[in-house]
Amino acid sequence: MASTASKKATTPRGAKTAVDRQFVTALARGMAVLRCFDAIRPQLGTTEIAQMTKLPQPTVWRLCYTLQQLGYLVQAPDSDKLRIEMAVLGLGQYALGSGDIGEMVLPEMTQIAKLSGAAVSLGIVDQDDILIVKRAQGDGQLLMNLSVGSRLPIATSSAGWAYLAGLPTAAREEALQKLKYQVTGKWTALRAAVEAAAANLATNGFVFNEGFYHPDVNAVGSPAFDKSGKPQYVVTCGGPNLKAKFMRDEIGPRLARLSRKITVALAGRAL
Repeated sequence: MASTASKKATTPRGAKTAVDRQFVTALARGMAVLRCFDAIRPQLGTTEIAQMTKLPQPTVWRLCYTLQQLGYLVQAPDSDKLRIEMAVLGLGQYALGSGDIGEMVLPEMTQIAKLSGAAVSLGIVDQDDILIVKRAQGDGQLLMNLSVGSRLPIATSSAGWAYLAGLPTAAREEALQKLKYQVTGKWTALRAAVEAAAANLATNGFVFNEGFYHPDVNAVGSPAFDKSGKPQYVVTCGGPNLKAKFMRDEIGPRLARLSRKITVALAGRAL
């Protein structure tokens, strides 16, 4: 089951406008090009990038040429398509080095993955998606086709609901309004489900997504907060044909404890 990567146009979440003179549109467009590449789409042509970013083809050509000159993109071998080059990986290494949160919590993620027979993911918000930055795979045969670098839509995934549920009410409503495009004919149901998720987070420390992302998929998720109280990471576990009661009673509480540990670590205290 492939991840659904929502690629919005030319600016990040909470798009700036021309009235903001501090905002550099050209830089935002370059970042939009880089965000088109992920684990599902490691190689892209300029026509595909133009379609995904909704930028004019000539603009995409110039952006891609510049990114190639800077070492962020390179032409794929035996192809006219482009792929991410080592300069981008270098930036990622600074953010996700060997001593990062993901490495620290990977053993516990692995334990939960083995218990569930599914997979446990650690994610961060990137525009309107959750970007998976660490993943532990269980021993089950029915696993979702996701990996580090895959994206999940915030509006419909348990990872996204964990993030939304962790936001203050006003910020959550603002975020939901921007995510309408990710749901078709399910807007009323989405708002009710996210509010229920927020209530469940307040009571139990995790959210539960039963069949909203996909009819056969049950998943739980929990946010970890930075020092300011903003959701910085989400941990989630889910997959096809997992029993709802098992996910609620066994996996959800374990994810809640794990997210609390991450929150403590982000506050600079020892685990």
